[in-house]
Amino acid sequence: MSYQYASAWQRLMANAIDGLILLLPMLLLSSLAFIDISVAVLATVIGYGLFWYYSYYFHGKYGATFGKHFMGIIVLDRQGNRFTYRTAFVRGLIDMLFAIVIGAVALQALFAMDFTHFQSLGFFAREAYHESFKPDYMNLIINLYGYWLLSEFLLMHSNKNRQAIADMMADTIVVVKQKSKVSAVA
Repeated sequence: MSYQYASAWQRLMANAIDGLILLLPMLLLSSLAFIDISVAVLATVIGYGLFWYYSYYFHGKYGATFGKHFMGIIVLDRQGNRFTYRTAFVRGLIDMLFAIVIGAVALQALFAMDFTHFQSLGFFAREAYHESFKPDYMNLIINLYGYWLLSEFLLMHSNKNRQAIADMMADTIVVVKQKSKVSAVA
């Protein structure tokens, strides 16, 4: 079967849509963090876990996140079939590792700060205060994640199947959904 591979721009837009979908729960979790240190820890763990789990769950269950569905694209295995949660796990492995590392550093910063002072601050001041406790190497981690995403985007342009590294690791392809043709019966 022949497929039309999804363009890097379709995939980028799908990711942007998914980012917007995740923004609301992430903001809600951030706003709850001032209540108490245990809530802040729980909000951090849930927030970073949600980032990865959203992609894992929807790719494993439906082959597409809401963003991909909206953009009319789907992830399949190389034979054109839906794939397992195991494949979804492999496909999202690098993102999961970055989420774990960044989340661990965020937790480290939470435990290092004066939580009573943190609670007395407004929303944006809390974020700035929390950031001030993150180690200098956090910028390196964020930059590495940015380079990872950029390499994924650039690699999609350099191969005929438009696969990113994660697709190659999991042996998947991202294609435009086939429109089913319904014939009218006379």
